[in-house]
Amino acid sequence: MSFKQFIKSKTFFIHLGLIVASFLLLLVISFFALKIYTRHGQEYTVPDIEGKLVSEIEQMSEMKYFDLVVIDSIFKEDVPSGTILSQEPVSDSKVKKGRKIYVTVSSLSGDELNMPLCTDISLKTAVQSLTDIGLRIGNISFRPGDISNIVIEQRKSGKLIRQNEKVRRGDVIDLVVEMDVNSTTTNMPDILGKTEAEAEKLLWSAGLNVGRKTFDGQKDNNHSRVVSYDPTFKGLTLGTTVSLHFINDTKNSYKKTLRQFEEQLILEQNGYEEEVEE
Repeated sequence: MSFKQFIKSKTFFIHLGLIVASFLLLLVISFFALKIYTRHGQEYTVPDIEGKLVSEIEQMSEMKYFDLVVIDSIFKEDVPSGTILSQEPVSDSKVKKGRKIYVTVSSLSGDELNMPLCTDISLKTAVQSLTDIGLRIGNISFRPGDISNIVIEQRKSGKLIRQNEKVRRGDVIDLVVEMDVNSTTTNMPDILGKTEAEAEKLLWSAGLNVGRKTFDGQKDNNHSRVVSYDPTFKGLTLGTTVSLHFINDTKNSYKKTLRQFEEQLILEQNGYEEEVEE
């Protein structure tokens, strides 16, 4: 039988059909095998675990599909050790079973640091230097002197602390500032709408102390913002303690409360100016 006769024969078409069928079958098998291997269609929603303790989420039923991996720890004041500060992937992401969730948690104490030298520089520069490395300002007190607004002492827990002594991130440093007797007042900085960290830094730099802080709802470092403060005078004596009230900027009451306090401030300050003029 010649080749031309063979390709026209029934046998040829049977073999060709078997080859095509085998190829299609192989494709189908490969498709389903790949589907099973990659668990196509079996996606799970990543739960929101930020703000929760690591020990708590281990009991969450949603976490049985994922593996938790701690990649870093950061000291955060007023945040319990082991609290999850951030997660990747973020909550509500759709991922496959067994996916690792990478988290950053709060540590019991901050990293060890060398205390910077904050004497013989301005209060604003000292505040910047301390907050830049994660230290906090405690009490700012003032002593009369010849040079105005110069830090003359840095203290920790009531004791003088020298440059390069070991401290930990989050430690509180008290400052003593020399101030000319003719410069005993400061202006209230614009802290409305600012976060806790932003407001504190502005107050400290102005020579004011941070007092009681209250929060409407759960405290949130990124979204809790100042909506009122006390005292409300525009000009304050250096060292005055200012109390702060915060509301989460995602709440409906945030803008309304902020606007009401701004209106109150205008009325009080206009009334005070009229009294002074009289």
